Amino acid sequence: MPEIRRVSPAERAVYRGETYDAAERVPADVQLYRDGVPWKLVPITDLDEWYTIRVRGTFLEHEFEVVDERDGRYSLFLMAGDGKWAARVWAEPERHPDVDFQRQDQFTFVAVVPKHLVTDLREMRTDHLRPGGAR
Repeated sequence: MPEIRRVSPAERAVYRGETYDAAERVPADVQLYRDGVPWKLVPITDLDEWYTIRVRGTFLEHEFEVVDERDGRYSLFLMAGDGKWAARVWAEPERHPDVDFQRQDQFTFVAVVPKHLVTDLREMRTDHLRPGGAR
């Protein structure tokens, strides 16, 4: 079975100077993880930082979120504003035989593509805390 590496989104929190994988569990607390295992539930007000990293890349001259990586391929995600461009491309999969196109609904598109077809990879950080730690 191929190993799947989650790329995006990745939620992180800095607690007492150390960075952890994190996930909000209730409106006022964040679950911190060590080595993928739940470690400690921490009040948001005790965090030094709390943020989400999303990896974006360009495929067919359009920006996608890079969701995961496996077997030399990326899974890309796009929520298209009007969906017209993506619907047109997804309707002609024979033009890109190395790509697995999936359409989840009218506006949500997924493509599993060889990594070399994705360019301009970059991380985009969204901070969830205001200066001083409050949300």
